[in-house]
Formats: sequence, structure tokens, C-alpha cells
Amino acid sequence: MRCPYCHSPLTETAQECPGCRLNLSRAAALLGPVPRLESGISDHVRTLSDKSRARLQKRIKAIEQRFPQITLQIICHCFPLEHPFPLYLFWIFNMGGIASASQKAGDNHTILLALDPVSGNSGIMVGYGLEPFLGEPALDHLLEVAEPAWIDQSWAEGIGIVLDGLDQLLESAIKEIGNTFDLPTTLTEGKPKEF
Repeated sequence: MRCPYCHSPLTETAQECPGCRLNLSRAAALLGPVPRLESGISDHVRTLSDKSRARLQKRIKAIEQRFPQITLQIICHCFPLEHPFPLYLFWIFNMGGIASASQKAGDNHTILLALDPVSGNSGIMVGYGLEPFLGEPALDHLLEVAEPAWIDQSWAEGIGIVLDGLDQLLESAIKEIGNTFDLPTTLTEGKPKEF
């Protein structure tokens, strides 16, 4: 991970950025209270129709059932322009209550997609537990692929493109781990099976 303000490299146990000294409490003091988040999708600027939102919520649930360690959160919000967009992602990711208290450091498998339809900014932040498998270049590529849909104001389509890409990246990571350690990598579709 890199500092959302100065882009210095960070480790998962760093209490603050060694470059600019940013830490969570300074970010919270600077940015104030986090907007209220609804589970799955928080659309504060009403970019999604009810039908699109329901379809995307269903898609999120399917990914979370297929990869039970993952928590996905999408936020559509108008962020102020006075600070770098990655700082807002850091703030929401860490202060928004997306991950539980037990999901810290390498145990954090949260994925946050933030979209600002007003300024045209978007970003993805993943927990430390996913960073080795979902690299920055791959995540940036997903945003680039979704960008034409967002330019056309097809917000749900762009979000769907990102979700499809995340699904493929997660599946590839599982297969790579399985091949490396000679483990079975059968993925379940849809509802989890009872035992």
C-alpha cells in the first residue's frame, strides 16, 4: 500500500506515513465524520436506479458467497476537491465500519469501490489481506475498462464491469495459490451449500 496523500510506501503495521506523517486520526480530523454507509451499496448522489441498484446488490452478494472471506462495498458520493481522492478512499475504508474489528492487517479482505460521478473520480482500495493477490496495476486496469461507461453516465454498467473484473481476479488468485501449493480450487456458484 502507498500513502493516500504523498504516495510513500506503507507496511500493514505502520502507525503513520514515514513521508508525510499522515495517520488515521489526522485524516479523520481533517475530513470529519464519514458519510453513513449502507451495506453493499451507498449511493448518496442517486446515480443508480432502484432496478440497477438491486441488480448490483445481487451481484455483490453472489461474489461474497463465492468468496466468503471477501466484503465488498461500493460508494457513490460527491467528494470535495480540496484533498486527493485516494485520501477519501483511505478515510472511508478505515473509518466507515466496512470491516469488522477482527479484520485487521492481513486478515482484512475488504474491497471498496468509490465513484464520484460529479468530479469523475473513481478508485478501488483493498485490505492488506488482498494486496498480494489484487495488485494496483490490475485494479487500475479495471477502472480504465469501466471509464467509457462512466463517461457515458452508465454508472451501473461501469460498476458491473468492475465487479466482473474483480470476480475474475479473485478466481485467478485462488487458482494460482492452488497450483502453487497443490490445493483443490473448486469454487461454488450461487448459494453456499449446507453440510
